[in-house]
Amino acid sequence: MGYNLTNRYNFDCKRIQNDDSYHIEYCITDICDRNCAACSHLAPLAVYPNFVGCDKFERDIKILNKILPDIHTFWLTGGEPALHPQFLNLLDISRRTFQTCYVGIYSNGNCLKKYQNDENFWEFIRENGIVWAITNYDCGKEYFENLFGMHGCLNNLTYVHSGKHFFNLTNYSRNQPVSVEKYEKCGWERSKLNIRNGKIFNCPSAEFVDLFNNYFDKDIKLCASDYLEIDEQLTKSRVDNFKGPVPFCENCDLTQRYKKFFKNYKSKKEISEWSTFD
Repeated sequence: MGYNLTNRYNFDCKRIQNDDSYHIEYCITDICDRNCAACSHLAPLAVYPNFVGCDKFERDIKILNKILPDIHTFWLTGGEPALHPQFLNLLDISRRTFQTCYVGIYSNGNCLKKYQNDENFWEFIRENGIVWAITNYDCGKEYFENLFGMHGCLNNLTYVHSGKHFFNLTNYSRNQPVSVEKYEKCGWERSKLNIRNGKIFNCPSAEFVDLFNNYFDKDIKLCASDYLEIDEQLTKSRVDNFKGPVPFCENCDLTQRYKKFFKNYKSKKEISEWSTFD
């Protein structure tokens, strides 16, 4: 696959939820310029930016590229990844490392107003085949279609979510069952690797639990079996075998998922947005 996107990128969540080559999401910052209720990455609770360093980032993804030859798409995510002061540099590192797969960024699109007339920016997007996966909160699809179209980048634009509503995908609970059956019913995408702070997680609930604990003064435990360290000992078989229930699953009650509806509300940072705890 060349850098030039001859066809428009198709974001297919059903493919990610089933067997497919890996989609990797690398969280490069915890903060976001929106404040969405029940955010599955818990960004409203982030106090510090937690910007990943370029050297650390490059080390991690070179290991992943070495052991996972069949990656479908490598994504930068957050928070809002475009808030990272070096997000374009991180995209450049990603493209130079992953030369045969898609490279993209999840975004709310707010930062694109800054680059609206920056042809160097759009040339970088075109020549490197960078996919922008937009959650369309406020501007409307017409805005993004026109913006990307006027710069010859329509094939680089895709949509993840309308942004009109959210459900409580994260639901921290206590003493829940841990089983293969429960894992197979879980709604988190099973062909996706979630990476933050140099660790691979099965789901954002485990990935961002420290934000929940710190903000609400809770003590949900994360043990060494709940993640994989990205180091020179990491192998493809270890990554493949990690797709299954982990001890952290005891902190999730699937019967409560999708029970709460948030119509693009701003977060009140109330514990009930993410948990059944008192």
